[in-house]
Amino acid sequence: MLVSYPCVFYYDAESNSYTAAIHDLELFVEGSTVEEAFANAKEILTTYLKYAKKYDEDINDPTPFDVVKQGNKNTVLLVDAQI
Repeated sequence: MLVSYPCVFYYDAESNSYTAAIHDLELFVEGSTVEEAFANAKEILTTYLKYAKKYDEDINDPTPFDVVKQGNKNTVLLVDAQI
């Protein structure tokens, strides 16, 4: 089953890097580019869901993309994972 979560990308000018946040699951990763942060977000989402399923943990449902995007000045993308 393919699942998608909205991910917010925050730019940090001081470190010239991006933080990717999947707020629904409290997952945060970094990357030197949006592409790298996106790849890292996809990897952590896949790993998180794999182990949550393995250990029968509750998984928060994703917030609808439009709700996350509305009023958000940061880049918001859907990150998906196969579980």
